Amino acid sequence: MEFKSVVGWRRSIRFFEPWRAVEREKVQCILEAIYRAPRVLEVDFVRVLVVERDRLAPAQMQALKTPTTTAQLDMAPVYVFFYADVSMLESALDGANFRELIRLGVLNPSHGWDERFVSETAIPYLRALVEDQDRAPLRPPSAGEGTGPMVSRETLRLARTAIGIAQEYALLAAFDQGLAAQLSGVSVNAARTILGIPDTWIPSSPMLLGYHGESREAGGQRPREPFEEDFFELRHPHPFYREPAVVERLTAAEMIQAPAPFSWRMNEVRGLARKFGLPE
Repeated sequence: MEFKSVVGWRRSIRFFEPWRAVEREKVQCILEAIYRAPRVLEVDFVRVLVVERDRLAPAQMQALKTPTTTAQLDMAPVYVFFYADVSMLESALDGANFRELIRLGVLNPSHGWDERFVSETAIPYLRALVEDQDRAPLRPPSAGEGTGPMVSRETLRLARTAIGIAQEYALLAAFDQGLAAQLSGVSVNAARTILGIPDTWIPSSPMLLGYHGESREAGGQRPREPFEEDFFELRHPHPFYREPAVVERLTAAEMIQAPAPFSWRMNEVRGLARKFGLPE
């Protein structure tokens, strides 16, 4: 698909065909996209764990569920869990990543990069992030579970940013291949226990993956607040002017599509509930 069309057709899909497996090569394609995503400060934060639903025991499936994630977990055949290993920021303090990029011609003298800059500026900057005294537990406290090590809030911010970039690459790669996907909540502590997650990994929402059990439109693009409330130019609160001709061009390219709700959407939802044995 063309990029604009991929963006336009992305939806948070909640009805999957539970019987239809996702081809392994398509899963690998998603991982390859994540592998090539931008890395925050060139640090290798992101860790991804792929789980096929049917390889989990019923008790494990039940433990993963939250009040808002039940049916979609039962229906999606693949779960893609996203984590960030916060220990990788400390591992980067030797500057090897920066030196390799200098060798490859990615970081160049034209922008101030050389061995002296790595040693005297880049590495001390990373060290300051790691050692910042504004610290927080790796995980929020919960009954019967440890919070993990204390880390700087800057480390957590960078790690979560890295996860967010990886998730977006994964979503777009999924829809580019005709798959359906949704970022969804699960029980973080249950997932950590079931999947054997190391103490230095912080979690985020996993991606549920499968084939569309509902129409590709899923009722239409989600309505948004006015464009001018979110985007500004030069200084706040001066809005960025939304050129109608650009909107028209992006509509033709399928990035901008008809908003929900379609007139037939509720009939579709009721029909899907009956089809999959769910409450109407």
